[in-house]
Formats: sequence, structure tokens, C-alpha cells
Amino acid sequence: MILRYATRGDIVLVVVLLLLSAAGFAGVNRFGFSGKHVVVEVDGVKVLELSLEQEAREVVTGPVGETVVVIENGSVRVEKSDCPNHYCERMGPISRRGELVVCVPNRVVVSIRGGSESNALDGVTQ
Repeated sequence: MILRYATRGDIVLVVVLLLLSAAGFAGVNRFGFSGKHVVVEVDGVKVLELSLEQEAREVVTGPVGETVVVIENGSVRVEKSDCPNHYCERMGPISRRGELVVCVPNRVVVSIRGGSESNALDGVTQ
């Protein structure tokens, strides 16, 4: 029904805008915000710093128990944790600079850092 009022120019404009937004989304996903390494902190103290390019499986110990951090295919995730609700396990893998996986009960923070500083969003998200 709404197409009855749309002109050919309106339809062309909508298609062009959709294509531009899809191209922008693809460009950000491919070229922007990729990180170089993973930093694992327990209770605010850095305990591990690993490259995202190498596959690894590390166990860190926090106040509640052990947390297993897995790096594979250029991303990192929490595979297993001794926390009660396992929200950190359900967060899934992260691969971009500035992203975090946090296990609050175990006080473990897994973050991605590095990469080009020109890709920074702003001072807060670094």
C-alpha cells in the first residue's frame, strides 16, 4: 500500500542507501578495530598477555576457582569457569580491540588490546 505513493526516485534512493549502509558495515567488519593480543587480568592484576594469532588454552585461578581461556581462529573466549552462573562462558568469542569478557564472581577480565591506534573509537573505549 505504501508503494503506491512511492515514486521511482524514492525507490532508487532507498536502494542506494541500503547498498551504502551494507558497504559501510562490511568495511568496518573487515578493516576496523582488530586487536593484536589478549590480556587476562585477575583482580586487577595482569596475569597473561597472549597473541591472538596463536592458538592457546590457558587456565587462570581467581578467588572462586579456575577459569579456562581459549584462543582459536583469531578470537578468544572463556571455555569454562567455576563461577555459579557461567555468564562469562555464554558471552561467546570476542575478536575486536576493546571487547571484554568478564567473570565477575571470579574477578577475571579478558580483553583484547593492540592494533592500530587510528582505529580507536574514542578515549573511553580504548
